[in-house]
Amino acid sequence: MGVVDIPAGLDGFTADFMTSVLRHQGWIAHTNEVVRMDEAGVGMTAGYFSALKRVRCTYREPTDAPTGFVIKTWPALEIMPRETIAGYFRRDLAAHAGFAADEFYPRPRLLLAASDEPRNRWALIMEDAETFATHKVHETELTLAETRSLIPHLVDQAVRWEGCDQGAAAARLDAIGVHLWASPANLDVYRAVLAAGAPFLDRMLAMPRWITPTWPDVLGPDFCQAFTRRYTAFFAGVHPDAGATCTLSHGDLRGDNLFLGPPGPANPDGWLVIDFQLMHRGPVPSDLAYLLTSGSVRPDVYSGDNLRLILREFYDGFMASTRRYPAYRFEQFEREYAAMSTVLFVYFVGMGAAYWQAGAFRNELAARVELGNGGATEADLAPEELRQRMWWRKAHANFREMFRTFDVYGRLQTLAPDDPPPVFSELPAHLR
Repeated sequence: MGVVDIPAGLDGFTADFMTSVLRHQGWIAHTNEVVRMDEAGVGMTAGYFSALKRVRCTYREPTDAPTGFVIKTWPALEIMPRETIAGYFRRDLAAHAGFAADEFYPRPRLLLAASDEPRNRWALIMEDAETFATHKVHETELTLAETRSLIPHLVDQAVRWEGCDQGAAAARLDAIGVHLWASPANLDVYRAVLAAGAPFLDRMLAMPRWITPTWPDVLGPDFCQAFTRRYTAFFAGVHPDAGATCTLSHGDLRGDNLFLGPPGPANPDGWLVIDFQLMHRGPVPSDLAYLLTSGSVRPDVYSGDNLRLILREFYDGFMASTRRYPAYRFEQFEREYAAMSTVLFVYFVGMGAAYWQAGAFRNELAARVELGNGGATEADLAPEELRQRMWWRKAHANFREMFRTFDVYGRLQTLAPDDPPPVFSELPAHLR
């Protein structure tokens, strides 16, 4: 930014800092200032790769500037390697700052996107969309009507970026580190952490007290480890070199990153999204598959006839507009959907390894109730930890139904194991 130092952590984002940024960006006059800043958290299903806070600013002078902002910076708990998290921030800053409104996902108004990489300092400050739109947090899952209302928007995004594995669009995305999901560079990011998390999450998913019916009862034994053993082979078919379609995927399209509301000056399209840290390129149904497996929609939406209705509506809408894939068959669309329905599951197993192991070995964090040996119960957990577990349960039930519908376990059994095989972390004695 060149005017102020980016703070090292959330505590450094003070009223004085906000005043400097707001003045520099021309959002308030140079005679105006933030005289009071009230702070609140944003919930713990958000911010796995960042530290965040919501602020309300009170100004000395009347102004048309927003009063509500969300501030995002480096996380206190690093659950992935530091360079991986830095890559997440580069994508997020570029996504919020580097695309015109008519070529990208609709986003809240941006105040600051800046970094000082040598000092590992990052800042993203945007208008708080909760002040004018409904935040579709995981406590209030999307209804069928709300989900269907998003389909035309998701289709438009898929069409806008179709074929972005080639040409100018590919070069533009390469420049900001937006990989193909099935590329070795992207898959390698999660390979080691999958092996670290799989045995622990398998143990948890086999506990009736955690989820009923259990995953082994519905899907088969040790699903997470079976998936990890065939991880590369499973995703080989969604690479463009294998004939798969390609478009841009938000990468984390779920309730905590989604806002809905009537169109207005701050929300002209009626929907907004945030948090592009996990943005990647994948098959056409990537965003739809992620949303419908994220614990963000009601169970009646992601199962049965309603799931088929949604898939067909998206497919028909895409085929009415596509230029790149006029021969795209529904059977291929459905195969690509089934494959990409596992992306958030990959995050749960691999990125969640830090949570599962903390519970198992140190009786820490939200999974210590099931995986620890310290006698912890839910009564011992903080509200943020209880909210995490609420989302985990919803997502685990969501995954289970989707993987049953598309027989993902059966598909895994037809694939050759990866070579070399994964080296799984060992469970502590009390979990064996």
